Amino acid sequence: MRVAVLCGGFGAARFLDGLRRLPGLTLTCIANTADDLDYLGVHVSPDVDTVTYALAGIFDEGRGFGVVGDTFRNAEALRRYGAGWFSVGDVDLATSIRRTDRLRAGATLSEVTAELARGLSVGAAVVPMSDDPVRTVVVTDEGRLPFQEYLVRRRAQPLVRAVQHEGLEAARPAPAVLPALAEAELVVLAPSSPVASLGPILALPGVRDALVATTVVAVTPVVSGQPPATPPEQSRARVRAAFLAAAGLDHTATAVAGLYADIADAFVLDERDAAQTPAIRDLGLEVFLADTLAVGAGRVTLAESVVALAGR
Repeated sequence: MRVAVLCGGFGAARFLDGLRRLPGLTLTCIANTADDLDYLGVHVSPDVDTVTYALAGIFDEGRGFGVVGDTFRNAEALRRYGAGWFSVGDVDLATSIRRTDRLRAGATLSEVTAELARGLSVGAAVVPMSDDPVRTVVVTDEGRLPFQEYLVRRRAQPLVRAVQHEGLEAARPAPAVLPALAEAELVVLAPSSPVASLGPILALPGVRDALVATTVVAVTPVVSGQPPATPPEQSRARVRAAFLAAAGLDHTATAVAGLYADIADAFVLDERDAAQTPAIRDLGLEVFLADTLAVGAGRVTLAESVVALAGR
């Protein structure tokens, strides 16, 4: 089965941990690049790298970014000089250095991403959403902040008034994006932030139109029935809620489903939030209940359930 997944970072990584273990899939992961930044002369692609590391089985879920077992001596040294607010692990930094060197030599982000995935022996295709620069800007009560400065440097403390994606009007999907969607028997909207992560991908020209012709299943990123348990989960839930609020939406699975109702066929709702089923069905979506917070073998079960929906 040919499966394409639209991905943010952390939430998508947890879902891909199960999906990557399923046999018989030709998998293409289309990753958000609106969170990219140039940091101290190095081009960092947080969501692209998170997806790649997850597919390679080395993503540090406990920290919420980077590579398991990484050290941070470089970041610690930079702090002596008043830098280092954006912590990049030493092994993780090698990825960004190689990306930067290849980009400066004239390679596209798509080409570099494919090379880096091969270097980590990733069998799936990892595709940036665009080779053109798109950057998320958070409009706050303290002014306009690039996404990573809002999230990391300011620890998501300023009040969010709006979320914008600079460069999106001129951006085009990366060359592999629309063909992957056209050829897919199933497209999964990963449990990623609908505003910060999947919103920029879906806003690229031709993407929503391509989804009309295939089976699309969205997996909820929001679980109301259980509080986020770990610091990475808590941080992302707080930011996701702030971004939805800035768009005039509640932080609920139903609100997320409403954003996808025109393109999705089915919505995977966490079993703890089963009470929201009627409201989501009223949006015209089929609803399937699952443990979307599963770990270990439970993630394989979740992935199997999502893939099985394509047959229905």
